[in-house]
Amino acid sequence: MTWPIATDAQPAVQLMMAIGCTLIGVSHMLQPRAWQDYFAGLHRQGAAGVLTRTMTWELWPALILVTLHQVWSGPAVLLTIYGWMLLLKCAVSLWVPQTGLKSMAMAQRSASTFVSGGIVLIIIGLAAAAALVWR
Repeated sequence: MTWPIATDAQPAVQLMMAIGCTLIGVSHMLQPRAWQDYFAGLHRQGAAGVLTRTMTWELWPALILVTLHQVWSGPAVLLTIYGWMLLLKCAVSLWVPQTGLKSMAMAQRSASTFVSGGIVLIIIGLAAAAALVWR
């Protein structure tokens, strides 16, 4: 089965990001404490935790967006910008893990950080969904 709205690379990426960002964003909002515990555990691992976070959660969406989604108009531009920012974050985390470790330390301060992050992810997911119909 194929999705009729995702026949080319760009709409496929938009569909993937709409579903993924929305699912994870809602999870951040409903279960902020679980996310806080998860990232606190990664933080305790030190540089290895930063590498795990980067390779598991961030690098692959960044690479997909940067290589397959260079759209610079309409709501899809938010995905493109997000992809480039995420790739930059990945580079810094991989090259200077201590910087990534400092950003992960913020998660230990408050679970509400994940609610805010969830809102951002939902906005990205909605922009991706809007991009599917904006043609």
